[in-house]
Amino acid sequence: MSRISEYMDEMFKKYGDKVEFTKSTYDEDTLSLVPKALREFYTEYSKVDLPFGYIYSIENSLKDSEAEPFKSEGWFSFGFDGYFSYWLCLFTPDNDGLSFTCWDHESGADIRRSSL
Repeated sequence: MSRISEYMDEMFKKYGDKVEFTKSTYDEDTLSLVPKALREFYTEYSKVDLPFGYIYSIENSLKDSEAEPFKSEGWFSFGFDGYFSYWLCLFTPDNDGLSFTCWDHESGADIRRSSL
């Protein structure tokens, strides 16, 4: 069992029917459209709904990632907390090898790289 599957099993045990996931049917061509850091996830799941947010399908993520400021700054927008923060992944990790951050779109702040 992969780390992703183990984590999803833990989420299901903890939150029960508040966790909904769809198993992946993505092929290698489609997986190549997402940042490398997310390919393991999308190999197993195409989308996940959690009580604290949503991980979008590749199709919805690609569409969302076309919006600014994501597109011009190289971010892949793959999820949302359901309130105000987007979950983002860089296509190319930063100088510290980090790929993930979240961004509060209502804050007025620029998107910053962090070690999520």
